[in-house]
Amino acid sequence: MNLPQDFVSNMKKIFADPQEAADFFASLKEPRHYGIRVNELKVNVPDFAASFADIEPIPWCKQGFYYTGSYPPSKNPLYHAGLYYIQEPSAMSAAAILNVQPGDRVLDLCASPGGKSTQIASALGGSGLLVSNEINYGRMPQLVRNIEMAGVKNAMILCEKPGRLAARFSAYFDKILVDAPCSGEGMFRKDPEAIAAWDKNKSGRLAEIQKDILRDAAKMLTAGGFLAYSTCTFSPIENEDVIDDFLRHHSDFESVCISHADYGVSPASQGLSTSNADAARIWPHRHRGEGHFVALLHRRGDLRSPDIKQLPVPQISNKHFNDFCKKHLPTHINARILEHRDSLYALPPICPDVSGLNIVRLGVLLGVSKKGRFEPSYALAMSLATADFVNAIDLPSDDPRIAAYLGGQTFEMQAPDGYSHFCVAGHPLGFAKILNNRLKGRINGR
Repeated sequence: MNLPQDFVSNMKKIFADPQEAADFFASLKEPRHYGIRVNELKVNVPDFAASFADIEPIPWCKQGFYYTGSYPPSKNPLYHAGLYYIQEPSAMSAAAILNVQPGDRVLDLCASPGGKSTQIASALGGSGLLVSNEINYGRMPQLVRNIEMAGVKNAMILCEKPGRLAARFSAYFDKILVDAPCSGEGMFRKDPEAIAAWDKNKSGRLAEIQKDILRDAAKMLTAGGFLAYSTCTFSPIENEDVIDDFLRHHSDFESVCISHADYGVSPASQGLSTSNADAARIWPHRHRGEGHFVALLHRRGDLRSPDIKQLPVPQISNKHFNDFCKKHLPTHINARILEHRDSLYALPPICPDVSGLNIVRLGVLLGVSKKGRFEPSYALAMSLATADFVNAIDLPSDDPRIAAYLGGQTFEMQAPDGYSHFCVAGHPLGFAKILNNRLKGRINGR
């Protein structure tokens, strides 16, 4: 590993002890750690841990586990059923420290690829509201897919600049997560491209962007709320210095001391110009994870701004969708339904008016009306339980037809003609269409 010389010099200044600096650089040559995080919308942690081999608990996330097996967790059909998310262990720390509770209104401001959003959704347990925002539209498909695979029903996915969101959501959210774009020094061990992209002036440029994002985020936090700021870099310029600058200009905010012992992390006390012991760092030579920084901020007070009015939704009379529901769903979908062009959405219970913003998803995409029929979506399948659909195919995880289904193959299947809910061990993988006892591949909807 050829580290930039300026980076090496910077890190030697951070570590007063030469031996610790040597340990740090040595750790970057060691194998990285792998993690998975349980999705409590689908399964509880004890049941998962009892049935899944080669895992060890991650100290800073109760739902997280180090994965030590040789079989790739992405090959397990339970991953495709959304029971767990594959995530770098340190990346689980920020959402855990934010301590989201059921009923909270939460903003994940820099959300792609969706690891922290799905972690927040799991903590919400289907209540409250999650707004997942990603400014880069090119990163949207991965974010949408991960939220849909997790079976999240109470999320809105937006593609907006923080300033435009701040103008709409003044003092609205109980919790906000800012996983800021950063120089990525903490990813050097796992991502050689992060090393190639580093330059000595990058931290300074990014710090100005981080400060702007944080200022906009602060406008959206209700009094009494909490904001977690995180990066995957070692640079104090992007970490402690950004937080210090923010607190100097926001007298209604205070730094919250993270319980380092409870989370198994280190105090962030080794900065060049600051010593913010309240914040937390994960160091690769001290912890089993890549480099990470988390600061937790609290906005003083106990008053909430007036609620944003709910998104107005006209009553729909979509014959194709109604016919589909009568035939396939034993119970009515308990949500307000929005019809936009040829797509239908089941809105979250809390759905503020976001008219005029760049909307990617509002709740669950139910499916698409086209050519005189309704085609259900992947998102609808993943949001249902096996008992929610009239026709269900439920196979054990070692059944070879699971791999054939995930691969989009056509194969024999004894089942009624029409749509079936295709499941593994009681958990959905998507819809399948059956004709003459032949399953005609996965249905992904739009």
